[in-house]
Amino acid sequence: MERVSPARLRILYEDAVLVFVDKPAGLVVQRRVFAPDEPCLHDLVRQHTSPAFLLQRLDRGTSGVIFFSKRADVNARLTRHFKRKLIGKTYLAICDGELAEPRTIDAPIARVGTITFGVRDHGKRAVTHVRPVASSKAGSVVAITLETGRTHQIRVHLSAIGHPVAGDWLYGTDSAARPMLHAAALAMAHPLTGEPVRVAAPVPGDFRQEAERRGLGSRFNPPS
Repeated sequence: MERVSPARLRILYEDAVLVFVDKPAGLVVQRRVFAPDEPCLHDLVRQHTSPAFLLQRLDRGTSGVIFFSKRADVNARLTRHFKRKLIGKTYLAICDGELAEPRTIDAPIARVGTITFGVRDHGKRAVTHVRPVASSKAGSVVAITLETGRTHQIRVHLSAIGHPVAGDWLYGTDSAARPMLHAAALAMAHPLTGEPVRVAAPVPGDFRQEAERRGLGSRFNPPS
C-alpha cells in the first residue's frame, strides 16, 4: 500500500496519552476490508505516533475533532468514560428547512437496511438535543449534543423530524456536496490526571460556504 503522507494530518491537541486530530470530510476513519488501499485517518495517525488506538468513529462525510489513545493501559478507562457519558461531543450541522426552535428528539433507532438505520419502536433508546444557531426557509445551522451514541443518530433523527442534514443522500437529501455535519468540539476528563480537556475543530470552508449560499451567514464558531 502506498504510504499516506502524515503532513496531511492536522493535530489539534497532543500529550503523552492522547492525540486529537481534525478529520477532513471524505476520509474514512479506519481501513475497510473491501477497499484495503484506500487512505484512512487511523493510518495517518499511526504514521505520526505509534501505537494509536481508535476508540471512536466519525462517518466518512463528517468533518471535525476525533481523538486517539497512545497508551493501551488507559483504553479501558476511556471506554468506561464513554459508557458513563463522561465524554461530551458537540456538533454543528446544516439541515434542510427552517428549524427555529430548540428540539429534543427522543426516538429509538434500529437497523433497517444493510447500511441504513431508522426510528423504530423496537430500536435502542436515542436522544438528541438540537439548538438553532441560524435559520431561514432555505435551511438552518444547528448545534447538536447527544445523550446517546447510536450509529447515524444525528442523521436519522434530523431526517425523522423533516429536517435532514444537507447533502445526506442516504437519509433524504442531496442538497449539498457532502453531508454538512461537523464534530465541532469534544470535552472530557483526562484519563490520567482528571483535568478537564476541551478541544475544538475549526468550522471547515465548505460548511461556511454552504451556509452562506443559504443566506445563513458564515461566522460559526465551535459551540461552547
